Amino acid sequence: MKLQKLVTQVTQFTVNNPNERDCWEKAPAMTGVLTWGEKESVAAISRWLDRAVATQKSDGNFSYTDASKSMRGHLKDQTPTASLSASIGFPLLMRYQESGNKADLEAAARQIEGLKNSPRTAEGGIWARREAPELWIDYLYLMCPFMVLYGQITKDDSIIDEAFKQFDVHVKYLVDQHKHLSRHAWCEKPNHFPQSTFWLRGNCWLVCACVDLVTLIPSHPAIERVKKVCADALAAMEAYQDRSGYFYHVLDDEQSNFEASGTLMYAYAVAKAVEQGIVPESMRESALRAFTVVAGAVEADGKVPGVALAPGGPGVPFDWTLFGQGFFLLAADALKQHLPDEF
Repeated sequence: MKLQKLVTQVTQFTVNNPNERDCWEKAPAMTGVLTWGEKESVAAISRWLDRAVATQKSDGNFSYTDASKSMRGHLKDQTPTASLSASIGFPLLMRYQESGNKADLEAAARQIEGLKNSPRTAEGGIWARREAPELWIDYLYLMCPFMVLYGQITKDDSIIDEAFKQFDVHVKYLVDQHKHLSRHAWCEKPNHFPQSTFWLRGNCWLVCACVDLVTLIPSHPAIERVKKVCADALAAMEAYQDRSGYFYHVLDDEQSNFEASGTLMYAYAVAKAVEQGIVPESMRESALRAFTVVAGAVEADGKVPGVALAPGGPGVPFDWTLFGQGFFLLAADALKQHLPDEF
């Protein structure tokens, strides 16, 4: 099957299966569809964004950020902070850059205020949920590129600096200095890791945030730190790649399942990191193997299967998700110049 046909199928399944909730799950899907730019699909995503703006809350948080009870994994409940709903901000600003629609920028400004007003750890890290002073590695991807892009558009350096402050404090507490891999969540009080395995997708949120930040603002004074974290993490991850091209859901646990979304995120991050000179060109081969093995599993209707459901970590069921769909599109775009014509 040709790459373009596969991308079209994945895109169609994505836009045909909107989720009225879970803003963070749909954010990478919106970014992926907007990146490919297919006219009718972009129009569908624009309707999703219109709905997000229409239902933006008084605290500035975009829609779909209701409290959740009896969740899977290590969580019993979650009342999101702005660090979750900020995920909508990046695709919204992508649209703003195309249209110049003032209402989109105003909505993004309200979400930035929501981030500013979020609860924080003693060192200024924005909490992942209101129930506990926790930092989650996912949130580097969900909020930092949005903050940088907003700061660039509005010429507000303080917001850009805040993005790198969040990057630094999350890395300090979540990335193991010896393994160079990230844990999912850290709780400030009591000081512990509620979810402490080297979770595949968690590490991929980290490296995807890194390459997006480098793409957005390669000359920022903090960017060399970002590159170092990215290079170390990708090198550590590469060692755990299965010969098939897949990664395990828990990186160093061969008893866990192969997991598709993290494998795609790795492919995307490596492709971008090679372009940016963060890692050597020889690593591109591992990205191609990662993408190709997942591409072989895509179903006829465009569904990308084999994705661990939220909130991640051990013990969750597998199915498909909007972020899995989105990272298929993003990885395909990042690698398209190096992929074969037929799969």
